[in-house]
Formats: sequence, structure tokens, C-alpha cells
Amino acid sequence: MKLLSPQEHFSCYNYDKGQNAALEILMQPTESTIERDLVDTEIVFVVDGHFKLSFSKFVDLDIPKGKILFFPPGSHIKADFTDETHLIICRTRGIFQLCECLPIEYLYNTYGNKKSNRFQMLDINERIYRYIDDFVQCVNDGLYCTYYFSTKIKELFFLLRAYYSKEDLAAFFEPLMSPNSRFMDLMYKNHRKVKNVQELAQISMYSSSGFKKQFSKVFGTSASEWLREQKAALIFQDLNNSSLNIKELADKYQFSSVSSFSTFCQGKFGISPGKIRKKQSKKE
Repeated sequence: MKLLSPQEHFSCYNYDKGQNAALEILMQPTESTIERDLVDTEIVFVVDGHFKLSFSKFVDLDIPKGKILFFPPGSHIKADFTDETHLIICRTRGIFQLCECLPIEYLYNTYGNKKSNRFQMLDINERIYRYIDDFVQCVNDGLYCTYYFSTKIKELFFLLRAYYSKEDLAAFFEPLMSPNSRFMDLMYKNHRKVKNVQELAQISMYSSSGFKKQFSKVFGTSASEWLREQKAALIFQDLNNSSLNIKELADKYQFSSVSSFSTFCQGKFGISPGKIRKKQSKKE
């Protein structure tokens, strides 16, 4: 369908220029790879095709078509596409809620007490497929208005609220759920930018003692241990996917020596970094 008065849209302040767009259509070719550090929260719809996903503690997860994926800000992801794959990416900035009557905090308080070691996905149902089809057609017409994008994202949350169980939504949004999701969102967005707990506390605008208390309340662990876990997840991904050698990885993550890097890996993964590399080489 033809977009009327296109020049009015293209010259408008709200016309999306394409960089880190709130909504993005992506056709990824066969035998290609995406590796990114996420700035925003991302909800990804796998419309067609399939790929291997490496994210956090998960490596080479098989992601088929018809799935919805969720990634919190600060995530490091790598996707290897074995087929031509059609993706829709929705990016949200700041704190979101499914509707005015169902904030994320409610899901956490009521259904978020069951942790899972699986990567939680949702199935794309009939209503979401129609939502995607309508959006794609409008974007193909040239409708790149950021106001339209933000409206469509609100519609998406309403659809998730209406057509998926609270238990499934709680599991899906678990990586970002907390009684204080603003604090959690801030930690995820900034943990890669800091060198230690003190710098993280400064970003939060809490006092040292207040930060420790708030962090423990929200994450259920200390900030130092949480930072180590985030670093471990990144190292694990690099060991499986990066071309950097062990010495270069030790330098990248600011270890004093290869020996201390190996000790860290042994303690976190129960295996040396060299052996992780050998296992990956055998898979390839």
C-alpha cells in the first residue's frame, strides 16, 4: 500500500534514521554470523529459518522458527545462521510493563520464585503472527516513525499480557525480573563499563553500604560475586567463539597473568581454558 505524503514523514523529527531502531526487520543470509553487545532490552521473533545461539551460560543452542527470545541490556550474544533467517527485533529503552495493571514487579513477586536452568522462549501464536505481518507491511511501505514504533511495542506487551500465561511470562522475563527492576536494569546496562564494585556503586548513586544492601536485596548475592559471574559468562563465550588466544583473553579481562586466568576458569567452569578450546575445536 502506498504511503501518502512520504516527504512529510522523511523530514519529520520522529522519522527513525535506522541506528539501533526500536523495531527492526532483519533478513540474515545463510552461513552468516551476528555477534553484539546489547545496549537495550531486546525481544526477538524468529519468523523463519533457524540458527545457533550462544548467550550467557548457553552455547550453540538450536533456535528454530516460531520462537520469541528475550535478552536483557548488557547481554553479549552470538548467532550463527545455518539457514536464511527472518527476524523481527523489538528494542525497549528503560523500564516497561505489560499493562497498567500488570507491572513486571507483580510477575516477580507472584510467579518469579522458580528458577530454571533452561533458556526460556515463547511460541509465536496466531495473534503475534498477525501483529508481525501488519508491522512488516507498514515498514515496507516506508512507515519508520518512532512514535508508531513505540505504539507498536506497547501493543506487543498488551498481546503478551492477553494471550500468554503469567507463568510463561514470568519465566520469559526472568532475566530482568526483580522487586526493583529499575536498579536491575541499571546494573545490566553498566556492568561491562566498570572495573570493580566501587565504580558500579557510584553509577547507582547509592552510598557504599546502601548499594551493598540494595544489590543483595535485588540479586540475592553480593555485587562482587555477581560481577564475577557476568565476567565468567563473557569469558566462556569468548573461549567458545573468539579467535583470541588464551594470553589475549587474559589481557582482555585484565588478569595479571595467564596462570590467574586459568585459575579463574578452573574455579568457574571446572576445566582449564585450554580444554574448553579443545572441546570446541572437536565440535567444529
